[in-house]
Amino acid sequence: MSYLYGDSTPSTLEINFIDFLRDAVDFCVQVLAADERMAERQRRVRALESAHAAEIAKLERIGGLVPKAVEGAPVGEGDSVAARCVAAILRSADELVRAAKGEVGQAFDAEAASRAEADARDREACLKALETLLVRHELPGTESDLRVALGTGGRYAGRMTIRTAFGLEAAVDLDVPLNHLFEKVVRVDRVMERLEVQMPELGGWLHKEIRLRAQHLEKHHLVELVVKAGADAVRLRASPDGKGAGLDVVYAGDGAPPRLIRIDDEGKAAETVDVEEADRSKLLALRDRLAAATSELAQHRKGLAEATLNGEPLRTHCHPALVVERLIEALAPEVQEIAARSQSPGELVLRRLLSGDRREEIFLSKQELKIKLEPLDERHRALFSPLWQAAIRLPATVAPAAPKVPAAGPTRPSVEPAARAAAMVAAPGPTLPSIEPPNPAAFIPAPAQASRPAPPPAPPLRAEPPQQAAGVIDVGDVEVSFDAGAADRDRPA
Repeated sequence: MSYLYGDSTPSTLEINFIDFLRDAVDFCVQVLAADERMAERQRRVRALESAHAAEIAKLERIGGLVPKAVEGAPVGEGDSVAARCVAAILRSADELVRAAKGEVGQAFDAEAASRAEADARDREACLKALETLLVRHELPGTESDLRVALGTGGRYAGRMTIRTAFGLEAAVDLDVPLNHLFEKVVRVDRVMERLEVQMPELGGWLHKEIRLRAQHLEKHHLVELVVKAGADAVRLRASPDGKGAGLDVVYAGDGAPPRLIRIDDEGKAAETVDVEEADRSKLLALRDRLAAATSELAQHRKGLAEATLNGEPLRTHCHPALVVERLIEALAPEVQEIAARSQSPGELVLRRLLSGDRREEIFLSKQELKIKLEPLDERHRALFSPLWQAAIRLPATVAPAAPKVPAAGPTRPSVEPAARAAAMVAAPGPTLPSIEPPNPAAFIPAPAQASRPAPPPAPPLRAEPPQQAAGVIDVGDVEVSFDAGAADRDRPA
């Protein structure tokens, strides 16, 4: 079942990540609390070790003072009473010092043993917390292998191996439920009614030669099934107890044809045979049907068999909190994406489509998770900081439109309406004053005016409209040409 984010956009999640995150934080808190207890015990042991070394040094100095104290004392002859007394004092002092040093060592050993037992219990608690998480949930981004093997009493035992990208590998035991295919010994004809393949065999009465002969695999019993990427295997035996002769079918993956390995009566591989092309589809169908039944067992997990971190068993790992650090680092991107798409800043929200017009909303308060962290110290609480952040989603930016550059044309100004030109100019351009024709009389000397008759009056001049400004205005990268007087010239008289 797929889930939607809080803003109803599709997600790639196939599990209830909110429920998983709640349990994952519980697991992390238990492991970190155990790590704090182990660190505190280690500090106490180190302090006790320092005190032990100091106490031993004191005792050794005391032991060295006694011989110096009796040195030079008048003891007389070697067998005198005084000599025997000094010897007894020295022996007694040495014995007392050794006994005191032994008591200090015993106290340190007892504390170290107590610390080791407590650490073992805490590591076991870490494994139990991991078991609880893995039994209930599938870790995101993990790969898993499945194996079903016939055990004692004719019962199958299943195991799933989980591998994560951050170095954790865990083996989880699987339970076989009632009425399942693997509830009892599986004969191949329960899966495929007829399964016949051709295999080469040496035969012939007079002339021995290798010929293809049909092998009826439907009469064999399933001993082991391994479902692993690129290395699937089906092991079949003629006897229902899984012993004796039989065949192993090995699937290499990557489109390679399966191979048959003949097993002798002692259970050893006798020869390997390439499968005939006509039989390949039959063996692939057998593998697919058995693998489908095995996949059902992945939903019936019993418990954790073992776990390792970078190849080191988690039961004896010196720093189990490392698995928490890596788990948080792996979960943070998805948590941040959910937070960024949740409409409430204090919640993580997912939605699930129930029907055509109904949706279910699943949410988790960040405050609820923070309350779970209260038993931890500040250093460990800081590990969860990436979970409180939201993914940064940059808004989509639109590139600005390129300015329109006028095409090259004639140099004369273009004609634009006065209103359009005025709207594009911040302030009106200067208006040139009208030019009146000069008066010729103003240039005639005064005596000449008196001797000449006055000229006839000049006809009245036709009123000309004032000249308007015309030109080019540079507005940024855009060149605008206008002629404000064009409107008056185009208007009818």
